Amino acid sequence: MCGIFGLVTTSRGALSREDWTEAVRKLFLLSQSRGKEAAGIALANADTLVVHKDSVSAEAMLRTADYRRAVARGTDAFFEGRGGHDSLAAIGHARLVTNGLQGIDANNQPVWRDDIVIVHNGIVTNWEKLWADNPDISPRAEVDTEVIAALMHKYILAGDLPRKALARVFGDVYGETSVALLQRGTNELLLGTNTGSVHYCVSAAGDAFFFASEKWICQKLTNGKRCIPGFAGVQPRQLKAGHGLAVDLASLSIEEFSFEDGISAPQVSPMLATQRNIEEKSYRLQQAQANMCRCTRCLLPETMPFIAFDSEGVCNYCHTHEPWEKRPESDLEEYLSKFRGDGKSPDCVVAFSGGRDSSYGLHLLKEKYGMQPITFSYDWGMVTDLARRNQARICGKLGIEHIWISADIKQKRANIRRNVEAWLKKPDLGIIPLFMAGDKQFFWYANALIKQTGIPLMVFCTNKLEKTDFKLGFLDVPPQASGFNRPSSFGTNRKVQMLYEYGKRYLSNPRYLNRSIPDTMWAFVSYYGINQDHLYLFDYVSWDEDEIDDVLINGYDWELADDTQCTWRIGDGTAAFYNYIYTTVAGFSEHDTFRSNQIREGQITRDRALALVERDNAPRWKSIREYTQLINIDFDDTIRVIDRIPKLYAPKDLY
Repeated sequence: MCGIFGLVTTSRGALSREDWTEAVRKLFLLSQSRGKEAAGIALANADTLVVHKDSVSAEAMLRTADYRRAVARGTDAFFEGRGGHDSLAAIGHARLVTNGLQGIDANNQPVWRDDIVIVHNGIVTNWEKLWADNPDISPRAEVDTEVIAALMHKYILAGDLPRKALARVFGDVYGETSVALLQRGTNELLLGTNTGSVHYCVSAAGDAFFFASEKWICQKLTNGKRCIPGFAGVQPRQLKAGHGLAVDLASLSIEEFSFEDGISAPQVSPMLATQRNIEEKSYRLQQAQANMCRCTRCLLPETMPFIAFDSEGVCNYCHTHEPWEKRPESDLEEYLSKFRGDGKSPDCVVAFSGGRDSSYGLHLLKEKYGMQPITFSYDWGMVTDLARRNQARICGKLGIEHIWISADIKQKRANIRRNVEAWLKKPDLGIIPLFMAGDKQFFWYANALIKQTGIPLMVFCTNKLEKTDFKLGFLDVPPQASGFNRPSSFGTNRKVQMLYEYGKRYLSNPRYLNRSIPDTMWAFVSYYGINQDHLYLFDYVSWDEDEIDDVLINGYDWELADDTQCTWRIGDGTAAFYNYIYTTVAGFSEHDTFRSNQIREGQITRDRALALVERDNAPRWKSIREYTQLINIDFDDTIRVIDRIPKLYAPKDLY
């Protein structure tokens, strides 16, 4: 299980800054014998509660600049004697992962929920039932510890004093549980256990206090070379199972209570004159992202490359938007009639990714326009199993031949791994499209298949709402002045500028000079140099998201992903990963640009778009984990790097 610990010192000179720093270091290193997968600390002085955590071992975290900055924010005022700070409290955690992904800071400890910061050792085995039984509270992370804090806060709001609330929580939870918690509005440290896995010591002078998960840790710190000053020869005490301990941070008076007594006995918790400000990096980032300036007409935020707002807050992308003018459907019918056969032999080839647009387009071509298509798919190693199953549903029901062109999957994934690993060493939003370079030969094979089959009509089912200028924008390539131009029609100057910007980044990070380069160059030629003058179905046919979803789900039993409600990009194994990066670092993703285009086309209201973006930008952890497994990189290390990239929307003092 995890290791929890804490240290309280007063202004009466119990510990110097150096002694305190060394004592915390020892508590971390001794406690990490119980868990080395993540670590964190919360520091409480008179007016601030600073929370810091990291998805690395305690030993590794202690060496980071982020840790040192957090400790300085939480301790400087106390040790410098500023502002009447009469005590300094710390609670720490060394994590053994039992619930919730360690790479996600929200799942690591200390957990901050509402007015409570908590560290927890053990497993709450009935955490799902507790959430279900209390529908007025809901989880914000995946870690079982959160439900303890949420229930504690609920009971306090209902009128319970903290000790009574803690006793009630221990009556609710099932499974071994030991906790330590600090609160925004009280000058009290609360401990509780139902197993006895809390041991504590009070200094000989009564001016300092510490606790740990095991007795031997306390013994190490009260005897011999590791002894904390003032604790020599102090005998550790055990907090008995079914009991809590209240530590007044000002007077360092200590009161042990049983949970049964805690429910009935009157208590007086030392209240602070003002509530502490709680500082946690992840929360500040969430607030900064929520407070980004967005276009008042669409959704594009201030972090969108090359964006500018007028006096009314409307962005330049809205001003230069050209409505998606459909060509008459009669023109489509006339064009298709030139190729339509007798219904027995194939008369068109459809590029089939397995996504919703190509699936719906295939339905229209066969059922509405009487064509007899064959389909082709290019498997470059990132077509999801879900996409394959949906392709099978569509082709099976429509009786359509499906041609597969498969790359060297092992080599393709190795190329992705090389480039992602290079990117993680020096993250750059402009280079992210390199992760998807391996699929661009799709366009090469589309032309090759026309020659191979002798069928001259190739149909693509892409739609213009998916325009994503921001990807090249992060490469410092400005958006096109207007309209929607397919990549093969980009002018020479634009292509040269792209190559120049990619080249600069390659030279600044030599790890990109790897065995993937030939495949990347082939991809560039396939995407930007090959003729793409095919039939684009949605240049003629109205694109209606609700209608498309209805036809596919109800007509073909189309399968949805189990980690998102959105039907877009669920067949693409890379999308969850790169959209997570864009959202984390820039505060927006493809979903924001897509919904913004829907707003401009009058397909959706801005309020509805905002709700959908909030839903669809939620991390798709299952898909991201599968992606890292497929290309053989470490999930937790990857998420940790992404989480620590400076955010475009956040104040610089966070880094």
